[in-house]
Amino acid sequence: MKRLLLLSGPMASGKTSVSAVLQEILGFVPISSGSFLRAQLAARNEPLDRYHLQELGDSLDRATDFSWLIESVASPAFEARPGVDSWLLDAVRKPRQVELFRLRFANDVRHVHIVAPEFLLEQRYVDRGLGDLEEYRRSILHPNEQSARSLAGFADKILDTNEHTPLEIADQIMSIWEK
Repeated sequence: MKRLLLLSGPMASGKTSVSAVLQEILGFVPISSGSFLRAQLAARNEPLDRYHLQELGDSLDRATDFSWLIESVASPAFEARPGVDSWLLDAVRKPRQVELFRLRFANDVRHVHIVAPEFLLEQRYVDRGLGDLEEYRRSILHPNEQSARSLAGFADKILDTNEHTPLEIADQIMSIWEK
């Protein structure tokens, strides 16, 4: 492995748009924690909504000392495609998750925190049909979302999608490995 990019940030900050550019233009291969969580919920016949995803992620964090993201999601992806050089984990949400990735993968890991002004996050959430403003406001109070928002202090770089296009952000991300 040569590159493992961890993305964090509030919901509706633009992580998905940045991720799309990194995949389409720069060849990053995604690792989806959300897909893993949705599959777990589906197997348990539980609702696939944001609240249940957050709760399951928190439960797995407690049960595995935060290692499930590496052991059950990232490592199987790496093993399945050993020739891939650039990986992208769509959303780390806890400081301990970032710490464990850095311990395991050392200099291959970079962590970028994506942000945008709160008014824009609210607008994007509603415009994307993800729910109404009240649902957004309830979701951001969940400890899981609060933790994700706090990861800026652990990031190698913080980038604002209100100030830069996804392509500009992708270019800045690539420059992190060039240091």
